[in-house]
Amino acid sequence: MRNLVEKFYSLSPVKRLLAVVSILLLISVLSVIFSFSQLLMQVKRFDEVGPVKEIGFENIPAHKGYKNIDDSVTLALNGWKTLAQMSEKFLLDPANKLPYRLADGVAEHDQEITEAIRSFGEIDWKYLLLFASPQLDPLDSPLAESFRKIRYVARFMALYHRRFKEARPEEDSSFILAAQIKLARMTDLSSPFLIGKMISVAIDGIAIRDLTSLLEDDLLNQTELERSLELIKSSLVLDRPVKAAMNDEYIFFKHAYGRLYSQAPLGMWVLEKIYGDPFRQYQNMATQMLQDPGYKLDISLFSHNPVLAIAFPNFRKANEVARQKACLKAILIAELSHRTGRTVSVTDPWSGQPLKTRQKDGKTQFYGVGPNGIDDNASGDDILLPENPEI
Repeated sequence: MRNLVEKFYSLSPVKRLLAVVSILLLISVLSVIFSFSQLLMQVKRFDEVGPVKEIGFENIPAHKGYKNIDDSVTLALNGWKTLAQMSEKFLLDPANKLPYRLADGVAEHDQEITEAIRSFGEIDWKYLLLFASPQLDPLDSPLAESFRKIRYVARFMALYHRRFKEARPEEDSSFILAAQIKLARMTDLSSPFLIGKMISVAIDGIAIRDLTSLLEDDLLNQTELERSLELIKSSLVLDRPVKAAMNDEYIFFKHAYGRLYSQAPLGMWVLEKIYGDPFRQYQNMATQMLQDPGYKLDISLFSHNPVLAIAFPNFRKANEVARQKACLKAILIAELSHRTGRTVSVTDPWSGQPLKTRQKDGKTQFYGVGPNGIDDNASGDDILLPENPEI
């Protein structure tokens, strides 16, 4: 060590300065390399999705500390547990080109299933606030409920709706639609990020196809038509906009970015110096994607922070699907109003104008203009209720 020091001081001042600068540069390069290796390890951990924990709808009130729960909420949550069990047992997955269907043994549990759906659907709208997400750190919070379970129950109720009407044509089945809509809104509130929004949109889609199928076969009586109309109106009004999900997703991005920064600060700092403010880039891209249909999203490593390539979601596709389902709800409102003898002007979410109509086979058909905003006379990308819908 002494020899090295002596050799160092034996050098000229210029050489000593160059040696110090070289050593510092070497340390800096090694530090950056180490920091980027740490960053890559953290990104890999984010990409490796481990077991996801769910609280379960039935446990959310207690998990949040609510002690004085209304009896109707307790009954609804017991109904949810029963429906989850029944859907797991009696909903058959598609096989041999067959759609989802109910197993034969479901008939033995008709009364239990009917009571469970009725109890779940009768939960008061105001109590859904119990399930609203407090928007804490999404990286450390378990899911409210299993998305697979939610979709299974949604399909189970839709298939059971037709079974109920075919078996008891004179009875009012609108309580089943009420339960479907409550499930969609509960999912929307309890899982506010984009994935939760898309699951709630999927549930709405299942309910729409179910109701459309029953309308096509004239299986609903006047009372059911009127109650279904009010339920679809409520669903459309209480549907959280995609913009709200975007804001929640932005919070998720900030948490994820902060987690990466805490593990590899030097690497993240270098990326910020190269690419600029990632949060501003995120918000600019989200705004342009929704406001400008012609905007082409190209997250290139030469122009954008690499973290954006991992964490920035496809808002445009989500927005289009959500607006399509909102348009189908509007069409259902118009159709149900027409069948119940009411005169109502329903707004098309795509154009902001009243829905279009045409006559087909002697019947009035309502439709929306679709993403291009042009009336193609119920063709092209115009939105209509599905024909022969499969659940």
